[in-house]
Amino acid sequence: MVFLEKIFQKYFVLSQAIKSTSIFSSRKMTRKNPIRNKNGMVGLEAAIVLIAFVIVAAAFSFMVVNMGLYATQRGRDVIKQGIQEAGCPLTVDGSILIKAGNRSGYAKAFIIPLKTMGTKWVSMGRNGTVISLRIGMKAWANIYHGVAVFNGTEPREQIDPTDLQYDCIIANLTKGSPDEPMSWWGQLYSNETDTYVTGAVLVIESSNGDEALHHYEKGFLIIIMSFNDEASVREEVSIEIRPEKSAPLTIEFTIPEALPEDSYVSAG
Repeated sequence: MVFLEKIFQKYFVLSQAIKSTSIFSSRKMTRKNPIRNKNGMVGLEAAIVLIAFVIVAAAFSFMVVNMGLYATQRGRDVIKQGIQEAGCPLTVDGSILIKAGNRSGYAKAFIIPLKTMGTKWVSMGRNGTVISLRIGMKAWANIYHGVAVFNGTEPREQIDPTDLQYDCIIANLTKGSPDEPMSWWGQLYSNETDTYVTGAVLVIESSNGDEALHHYEKGFLIIIMSFNDEASVREEVSIEIRPEKSAPLTIEFTIPEALPEDSYVSAG
């Protein structure tokens, strides 16, 4: 009996030890679960914050890139406009002719051949182009009357100077009485004074019909002085052609001493 009691006591002690061990393990596992759950919540919050930072960084990067592209484009436009305004797109393409009037020693008209340079076209409309003229002590702020067109035509048909003599062009520009046909140009004729006035007109060879001088076209600037404004020999002439948004083209020469009546001479 004593032996059985000892065996029972050892079994009881062992069972208690096993039970206490299982309780401790269960408590330990119970303590670990909240820790694991808390680590999971912290990881999710960190991921959300990281995604928010990525979105903000992407938006900021897009704004920076967009502003950089806009600044680059504006800088390019400013440089292009500066280059355009610094250089004149027009050049004299040939000899400048001086037409004498019906009295010896006086110039009635100047013919200046023009062509574009470094650009496809140059606007030569009356509203955007200014042509200044100085002859000796006289000066005019703007004598430009636009591109030569036929009167009485709608839309206005431009004059093609091909196969036309300069005398014919000058005569057409300076006549405009009611007795003349409507096809005569008369752009430099004044009905108020009943005579022609000092002015300039551009005739374009092989024109496509618009008020622009293209690179494949050639223009002839016809400057005519009224009878009282005719330039005499040895007088200095200065002509400034300023297209829209471009640097001016300045032309200077002196009326030669030999200028026979109704003749053409080249400017020196």
